[in-house]
Amino acid sequence: MSDEELRDQINKIAVEIEKIEQTAKQKEVYVRDRINKELDPRINEVEAQLKKNQAILDEIIKSINELEENKKEMLPVVKDLEKKYNKFKKDKEKAINEQLKAIIKEKKLTSKIIDQKIKHLEKELK
Repeated sequence: MSDEELRDQINKIAVEIEKIEQTAKQKEVYVRDRINKELDPRINEVEAQLKKNQAILDEIIKSINELEENKKEMLPVVKDLEKKYNKFKKDKEKAINEQLKAIIKEKKLTSKIIDQKIKHLEKELK
């Protein structure tokens, strides 16, 4: 084969390669366009939902953080109040029991005095 024939074949092969590359590029563009057309609306819809829900989640997290701060502030206050409450209840119960004991003691003493008066009067009757 002559140099010219070889160059001719090389050129033909180069043209074939160029056609293959053009066809591949066209197919790539077609595939990208088709898939983009099919999936972009879904992606955009989910992206919009994601942004909306992410904003809601961010607000919830912010609220939770604020509530946790409030919890940290309130825990000692509530514990202190619980201690006071329990102490007052205990003091109340103790005071009631002491007063009731005093009333019972007074009642017994008064009853004893009255019983003695009754016995004395009964002796006088006899």
